Amino acid sequence: MNISQYKTKVASHYLPLDPEQIGLKIMEADYYFTSIKHDGYFAALEIKNGKATLYDRNGNAKEINAITTAAKSIKEDVMLAGEICVFKNGKSSNNREVAAALYEPEKHDIRFGVFDIISYKGEEPTLDEKEKTALIKKLAISNEVFAIEQTLMESRKDIIAFYKDIAGKEEGAVVRSADGIIYKIKPSITLDLVVLGYAMSSGEDEILRELLLGVALDNFDFQIVTKCGNGFSNKDRQELVKKLKPLTVASEYTEVSGAKTAFVMVEPSLVMELSCLDVISETTKGSIHKSVLNYSKKEGYTFKEQAATISCISPVFERFRDDKKATSADAGEKQFSYLIEENAKEESADLKPSTIKLREVYTKSGKGGTAVRKFLGIQTHKEKTGKYSPFIVLYTDFSTGRKTPLEQDIFLCATSKDMEIKMAQLIEENIKKGWEKI
Repeated sequence: MNISQYKTKVASHYLPLDPEQIGLKIMEADYYFTSIKHDGYFAALEIKNGKATLYDRNGNAKEINAITTAAKSIKEDVMLAGEICVFKNGKSSNNREVAAALYEPEKHDIRFGVFDIISYKGEEPTLDEKEKTALIKKLAISNEVFAIEQTLMESRKDIIAFYKDIAGKEEGAVVRSADGIIYKIKPSITLDLVVLGYAMSSGEDEILRELLLGVALDNFDFQIVTKCGNGFSNKDRQELVKKLKPLTVASEYTEVSGAKTAFVMVEPSLVMELSCLDVISETTKGSIHKSVLNYSKKEGYTFKEQAATISCISPVFERFRDDKKATSADAGEKQFSYLIEENAKEESADLKPSTIKLREVYTKSGKGGTAVRKFLGIQTHKEKTGKYSPFIVLYTDFSTGRKTPLEQDIFLCATSKDMEIKMAQLIEENIKKGWEKI
């Protein structure tokens, strides 16, 4: 099993929890191993034929001599999962300290805390949690490569007591149950985000479904971060639509809501505080990238690029921040920038803008107003990232008379010829008598 496969497997067993949910959401099990949460960077340490190699979360080798030198004392072939941590005064520090220390590891007390075994003697281990914990403790015996201390517990009451003891002293706790479920317990995270758009509930008039939220960057750029539809009362949902409607602005960019309708984009002037169980900067497929939009009063929102950012786990509306402005100082990326790896930022900076190769627009007048159907053939220039098709066709259908006025479909194409054929098919299927090309 490689690092990518391990991350996929672990993600399926992972559950973030607020401390107040310990007694409610941790399921009954024969036993639990509980430890403090070290706020570091996930990594894998492989010892094979006497050679030690440290890999980051993307499978790239990392040069941290203190860790790899210490790991040579492990005589068996094994791949260990753990956290790269930075220690100060005998205690592991936060994620920000780790990010800074990785540039000059020789100047810091960097260690590798082991919490799992990815492979043992070339095979995926079939050990239960007790046997695995005992083996980790046996293997990781140095100061620089250490076994994260695991406390065996038999009930959820024990876990609650453990958390109360570390609350305010440590970032959180990790609980591994006998059933293989992993719980990460930590207080809710709060973020101040700019309201960029809103979507209404399908089939209900003037009722808010969710908000589109982002952070303010420089030069009137805004990066999309999350959607939030929880925490609003019924009264909130009605009042917010009234508040946001007058702020509606134009946008060449379309973001689709959970109801498959387009968000109505609004002037970036409101700041909202939300809470969430956790934030992540990557998935098993790599770093998380979302759209960056530029805003101007004349043109509204225009798409600028895709850039590295985060996703919020279980976001909930808390309140509007009338004391804060939609600026990078009050609602900016600095709230979580330490989570975004430098290689992800460099990757997004190197991306070449997409090019519109084909464009046809048709209109049709009716009782409800003018309907528009637009067809775009786009060359992405991003196929080398492994995340984008070389060419796409985007079909937009707008009609004011429908319950969902704006609908879009996207079609992935391998070649320029495929793009031309697909676009011709869509035009033939959707443009009949009465449509006028403009």
